[in-house]
Amino acid sequence: MLGIKNKKRKKKKKKKIQFTEIENKTTELFGQEKIKEFNHLLKENNSKKTAEELIKIYFAAGISFSLISIGISSLFELNLLFSVLLFFFCMVFPALLHYFFHLFLFEKNKREKEKIVPDILLQASIFPKGTSIIKIMKYISEADYGLMSLEFKKAFNETEKGKTVEKALNGISFRCKSEIISRAMNLLIQGNKSGVEMNKVFKETAEDILETQSIIQERIASVFIQKYTLILAGGLIVPMLLGLITGFVNEMNFLGINELGLGMPAEERKEIIETALTANQIYILEYALIASFFISQQEGNTKKAFIYALILIPLGIISYNIALLA
Repeated sequence: MLGIKNKKRKKKKKKKIQFTEIENKTTELFGQEKIKEFNHLLKENNSKKTAEELIKIYFAAGISFSLISIGISSLFELNLLFSVLLFFFCMVFPALLHYFFHLFLFEKNKREKEKIVPDILLQASIFPKGTSIIKIMKYISEADYGLMSLEFKKAFNETEKGKTVEKALNGISFRCKSEIISRAMNLLIQGNKSGVEMNKVFKETAEDILETQSIIQERIASVFIQKYTLILAGGLIVPMLLGLITGFVNEMNFLGINELGLGMPAEERKEIIETALTANQIYILEYALIASFFISQQEGNTKKAFIYALILIPLGIISYNIALLA
């Protein structure tokens, strides 16, 4: 019996060691800070999985989809460039899709919270002089302020467990990752520390945030149109048009022209068409890279150019080849 128990313990230890090794390799590959950021994103989106666990799932899904892409390439006898891009796209697509879903969800929740901040500051400004910040926090946590009520509820519960007001409010700033929310929390902390009348400051800040949000919304609307026009053009419209035109030219019958002794020989024409096919794909590649860089510049984060390129290049080549075969 003891021998069986010892074997079970050894197996458990081996599993723990293997799991730790996988976590360490994952951290080395993606960087400790990036893993922390992703874990924070998942936690705020109430995900039950950690970043380390999801990366392993992404890897398995990527291999599965890549094997399917190899089968498709063999079945339809696709050219080498298209096959490689399809393989690469299938490898990274599941991970990118899931990551962008969580990023979109987090940003959506953040925008909802930011919209409520002016209301919270206006509410704080009408409390009688001398009202404690704890009382304000409790009121907001129980009022109908959506996601911000939940944030204040967390902060209020933390103060009841012994955390200081400053740390609890800074916790809201840390979780939300928003300059607007951080500014509001700093004002509440400042009012709590100084003990001076902050009602006027809260009101003025709320009005300032409302004006700023209005300007930002207008800017986002104009950037949104430009951004998705470039994405649609680089990933679908331009490649599909090139593919359709090239396919139409390939299907044209030049035999009658050759018999009349007009135009160039069939072999030269074939070489030119093949060169044009390669040039089209190079053009799609260049267009996707330029579009990715331009979109990332608009967003103020040039690092995102690589992510957009990972999506636009394979999508453009796939769209082109589908239109070419149609």
